[in-house]
Amino acid sequence: MQFSSTIALVRRRRSFRILALVALVLTVDAVYIAAHEPMDLRGDSSPSDAWRATFAAPSARLDPFAVAESLQTVVDQLVQRVGRAVVAIETDRSPGSLGRDAAEPRAWTATGSGVIIRPDGIILTSQHVLEDALAVHVTLRNGRRYRGRIVASDARADLAVLQIAGEDLEPAELGDVRTIRRGHLVFALGNPLGLAADGQAAVSMGLVSAIGRPLPGSTGADEDRYYGDMIQTSAAIHPGHSGGPLIDLHGRVIGVLTAVSTTAGGSEGLAFAVPISARTRLVIDRLLEGRPMEYGYLGVEVSTLTQAQRRTAALSAVGGVLVDSVTPGGPARQIDLQRGDIIVTVDDQPIASADEFIQIVGSIEPGAVVDIAYQRGAEHFTSTLAVARRPQSGADEGPRSIAFRGAVLGQVDAALRQRANLPEHALVVMMVGGDSPAGRAGLMPGDVVVRIDGDLLTAESGLKLAERSDDCLLGLANGGSLIVRGR
Repeated sequence: MQFSSTIALVRRRRSFRILALVALVLTVDAVYIAAHEPMDLRGDSSPSDAWRATFAAPSARLDPFAVAESLQTVVDQLVQRVGRAVVAIETDRSPGSLGRDAAEPRAWTATGSGVIIRPDGIILTSQHVLEDALAVHVTLRNGRRYRGRIVASDARADLAVLQIAGEDLEPAELGDVRTIRRGHLVFALGNPLGLAADGQAAVSMGLVSAIGRPLPGSTGADEDRYYGDMIQTSAAIHPGHSGGPLIDLHGRVIGVLTAVSTTAGGSEGLAFAVPISARTRLVIDRLLEGRPMEYGYLGVEVSTLTQAQRRTAALSAVGGVLVDSVTPGGPARQIDLQRGDIIVTVDDQPIASADEFIQIVGSIEPGAVVDIAYQRGAEHFTSTLAVARRPQSGADEGPRSIAFRGAVLGQVDAALRQRANLPEHALVVMMVGGDSPAGRAGLMPGDVVVRIDGDLLTAESGLKLAERSDDCLLGLANGGSLIVRGR
């Protein structure tokens, strides 16, 4: 009885494998045909005569097993080649990132992924992977581990670049989201749950589910991140994949893995990647120069018009966005833009949706003068205004934390600073390593540093503290002082 059950189970498994193989072959055939079809901006296309002819009658000219073996060979070569450029990232995170309510502030580690994009050690990853990082460690496929230097990052685009001093590095090629569409095969590589910490990137395969898809809900809104034009894929990703590449069948990086939708810790099969597009290439180029990205800002919140709103407004143009609110003191106040107005064009560029408005305005250089065409009721207006620099959301007065010779120093809460009559840029010691220069000098958690070498601590001297290599005399708020020896 048990033997018969085993045979039945084996047969079912064989049947399942055959069905899976057939499905794979059909997918490959469809992908091959799709590669020769024109596409629109949303990843759609119209079926051609070749498509109809192929699927109207099953093809007898192809050996399914030969096709499957060919695909396996291509995928194997693809993963081997691109896998050499994928890295595992581990960061030592600031205790401040746990929140001020943490009972015992302490450093902690987090994992992520990245992809080498230049032979001189430049790595592209997600900004949230490096956020609050005190130290960044990068592991290559060969197991070599390097200390990473953050070149620049941009929270709004959720992109960052760092650099390592590695040799004989093989970079991956950046692609373009315009070359893919729904149904295309893609591969996700990275360090899920930290399991690829040895440098052997995990790989999963899936399809492009959608292009230009915003993240569900208001994800990222609190941090002023823009996730309005993401690639949605069925490729399985997990925490730790962030920053890793989403690649196409040619091995080109067409997205940076960013988010996965989960419920109670389980994946819902919804994974997203920041697309490699003209917009994000502009950000990457700016970051490679070590410069922060500056976004244009008009000081308005807009929404895409519904069909009912379009009919009510009797719009003659195809596009237009509705002004939901106007920020007091913002640039839009210069032209008396009001709630309920409909913006039709920005600098002669038609606006079709709220996401398009955000991208167009964000790409304008701060200080540039542009024309805004808008409609109010039945009246039409065109006004000129200067675009401002988008303010950083929740920007701190200084660094959240500083690594200093085995200690972690952080900002003192403003309310505590006022109650204790502490200087504006005082730093509190949050963590000290026992066998470290700071620990040997007697620095302890809870100490508050107010002076360096006898001078009152400033924002600039606080930042330079982490870079100094000579002996430092620290003055404490309790009147004491101590010398932390140099390296």
